[in-house]
Amino acid sequence: MKRILTIFLSFLLLTNFANSQSRFGELTEMRDKKMRGKDGQWVRPHPGPFVWNHIESEKGKFFWEDVDKYVVYAQDHNQTILATIWPHTNWDQKSCKRKKARSPFGKHFTKYLSKPCSMEDYKTFLIKLVDRYDGDGSNDMPGLTKPIIYWDVMNEPEFDMFFKGSEEDFVEIFNFSSKVIKEQQPDAVIVMAGAAGMFPENKKYWKSALPKIKDHFDIANIHHISGPDGQCDKELWVDEFADLLKSVDVDKPIWLTEAMTCGPPIKAYVNAFLSGAELIIDVGVNAPGKKMSKKSRKKLNEFISEYDGFVSIKSISKEEVEFTYIDGSTKNLNLK
Repeated sequence: MKRILTIFLSFLLLTNFANSQSRFGELTEMRDKKMRGKDGQWVRPHPGPFVWNHIESEKGKFFWEDVDKYVVYAQDHNQTILATIWPHTNWDQKSCKRKKARSPFGKHFTKYLSKPCSMEDYKTFLIKLVDRYDGDGSNDMPGLTKPIIYWDVMNEPEFDMFFKGSEEDFVEIFNFSSKVIKEQQPDAVIVMAGAAGMFPENKKYWKSALPKIKDHFDIANIHHISGPDGQCDKELWVDEFADLLKSVDVDKPIWLTEAMTCGPPIKAYVNAFLSGAELIIDVGVNAPGKKMSKKSRKKLNEFISEYDGFVSIKSISKEEVEFTYIDGSTKNLNLK
């Protein structure tokens, strides 16, 4: 994996956030009390309630209770939601005899993961979804005080466990979704479907797909889960992802919206920030796969509490970085 030769001279200015906004978040699951995220941070419900099949399991009948619960909880805890949209519902997929998929999230998830049979029916769902949570005062969720602005369209489409379709199908769904959302909510921020790492197969897929969708998203999105060998990339793939974006002429902010670490998490996070990440969302304490030790989790939480809210980061030496805040103050961190 490529080393960052200039890491000790690098300077990263983070411009996409409000000045006091958190740089950290967690994947969340409301049914697990330990997976509901932290006050004042970002949350990415995963798979979350923004699933066409959960909301409109029968054509024309919309069920909002589960989504509302997530939104109300986030409001009460000053969390910012990154909502992942899953464009699949059973009744639509059956209408053109799509093949069933093996659900990555169990029996309560949609049984189909292909391109919608009717893009018009999907459009109706999207408009209803965005309209309920956009905060424009029309058809909003009762009691909505913190609108959803950030929309993550699909998840790791290069893996057939999450999407049963071609690259062309993905491109069509993604660009269509972005246009519909932006028409309904002009201030919406569209986040690219997260790339499932920077393994050779991922790079090949996204090198082809990115030029076709680059005009339809605002934030580039990478995931880092440990590989089959149980190892992790020391920059959590952010450096290689940044290189890939540059190679296809995509100049967008980078978010790391699934971060699993193998070694010391603080050093990995710092490396990711120095490599270009604006936001890092941890996979959560009870996420499947490799677990962070309680000791490491405690240290990470202390690090976030102490250093969150920075506007820039730079490397002072091989073992020291400096965080700068909106008021001009600085804090140094020794990585030894």
